[in-house]
Amino acid sequence: MFTGPLFIVGAPRSGTKLLRDLVKQHPEIGIPDYETEFLPRLVQLQQRFGDLSDSREFNRFYDWAVRFMYFKYMESEGRLIPAEAWYRACESFGVQGVFEALCRHDAGVPPGGAGVWGDKSPNYREHLPLIDELWPQARVVHIVRDVRDVSMSSHQAWGKHVLRNAQRWADEVGGCRVAGRALGERYLELRYEDLLQDPERWLSAIAEHVGKRFDARMLVPDRPSENLGDARGVLGIVASNTAKWKTRMDEPTQRAIEGCCGQLLDSLGYERAYASEPHRRFSKRQMLAWKLQDGASLFRFRVRDWGLVDAVKYSVSQVESTL
Repeated sequence: MFTGPLFIVGAPRSGTKLLRDLVKQHPEIGIPDYETEFLPRLVQLQQRFGDLSDSREFNRFYDWAVRFMYFKYMESEGRLIPAEAWYRACESFGVQGVFEALCRHDAGVPPGGAGVWGDKSPNYREHLPLIDELWPQARVVHIVRDVRDVSMSSHQAWGKHVLRNAQRWADEVGGCRVAGRALGERYLELRYEDLLQDPERWLSAIAEHVGKRFDARMLVPDRPSENLGDARGVLGIVASNTAKWKTRMDEPTQRAIEGCCGQLLDSLGYERAYASEPHRRFSKRQMLAWKLQDGASLFRFRVRDWGLVDAVKYSVSQVESTL
C-alpha cells in the first residue's frame, strides 16, 4: 500500500497551488498548505547538524529551518510547528524521517494509517533524481502550463521578465520531463489547461496514481487557491483562465518566446502562432541582466507586502534554498 510521498511540481504560475488544493481535498491525501522548498538544501547541509535524535542538535536544526518562507507562512496563520512537536513526530532522524514528520504533522496525516502524505514545491521540478534517491517509492505529478501564459502571469504577479521566464521554462520543464521519464510509472504529467477543462478525469488519474479512488470532494477546494493574478480570491476552478496570451501578448514577444520554446510547445501539444519561427536562445549576458532585474522586482514586492526586515530575511533564505 502506497502511503507517500507524493510530490506536486511545476513551473511557478502553472497551477501547482490549485492542483494541491484540489488533491488534498481527498480524505486520504494530505499536503501542507505551503511549499517547503528547503529539502535540497537540507540534504546538502545535513552533516552540519549532527545527530538529530539529540534534542539539542535538533533544536539547532530547528532554528536554521524556520528561517525559510514555509515557516513564515505557517506562523502567520498561528500554525508554526514547535520544535518539540516536530521532534516527537519523527520516527527516524535522517533527512527522510525529519521531512516526513513535518509534512505529516502539518497536513494532518498520522503515521501508521492508509493516508498518503506529500508536498507541493514548484522548485522540486529540478530535483527529481534527488527525490528518487531519498524515496524510491515516491510518486510525482508534474503540471505544465503554456509558457506564454506562464510568462505573462509571472510578470503580472512579480514583475518578472517574460523572455527570461520563457527560456527558464524551456530548460526546467524540459529537464523535469526527462527526469520524470526515468521514474517510469511513478511520474504523471498533465497540462493545466486540460485540468481546467476536465478536472474529474485528471483528478481521478492522480488519485489512481497514489492508489486511491476518486472522491468528488476533490473538485472544489476549501479555500481560494490564488492570491495573485486573474484568479485571485476565486474559490474553485476558473475554466476560462487559459490562452490569455492570444489577446494580451504583442507579436514580437510571441515570436521571441516561440523561438526559444517552440520545440517544447510542439511536444506538449500547444498551438503556435508562428510555427516557422527559427529556434534561438538568449545570451548568458542577457539572461543575467534580466535575472538582476527580476531579483530587484521580487524584492520590492516583498518589501511592500512584508516590510524591509522580513523581506531581507526571507529573500536570503530563498536564495539559500536554491543553492
